Amino acid sequence: MEQNFQNPQILDFEIPDFSDLKLTSVSPKYLRIILFNLGLFSVFLIGAVSTAFYFFYFNLSLIQVWAIVIGIFLMIVFLFLNTLIGFKFRKYAVREKDLVYQYGWLKRSVIIVPFNRIQHIKVEQGWFSKILGLKSVSVFTAGVSGGDVTVNGLPEDIAEGINHHIRGTISKEKTDDGGEA
Repeated sequence: MEQNFQNPQILDFEIPDFSDLKLTSVSPKYLRIILFNLGLFSVFLIGAVSTAFYFFYFNLSLIQVWAIVIGIFLMIVFLFLNTLIGFKFRKYAVREKDLVYQYGWLKRSVIIVPFNRIQHIKVEQGWFSKILGLKSVSVFTAGVSGGDVTVNGLPEDIAEGINHHIRGTISKEKTDDGGEA
């Protein structure tokens, strides 16, 4: 007996093409913050290893000591290079109905958050960001992890503009749907 099983697609969704999307780079000043934090981490790492050598020296051979020193040096160099190269790929776009954020150079990620999925939005500014005139915009969704996006390194006026645009769009959609704004 011959069965003719078919499973045709019911809904034909048009998947948007993001290749023509013009993304905007975050402020170059934000690289200073990342490098400052990475420098602090490097100093802490070198200090911790030096302290461990001073207090817990376990008759390591000269080769073992050099292997540890070279390993730490290579790790710090990799972190700095990763930061410098990857910074070029930190970009965002705000469209009529969603926020797009791209990051990463070894593993490129693009996150798109539709405004109608946003639960709340937060604008933050750290002490170093305040000196440089930068803010961060975070949007949180009700979905599982991966739906939340934080765009760091935005100029203050752009961050506030994105905040007002998203809040205005969400309020308008709620009003149009008959809910409270």
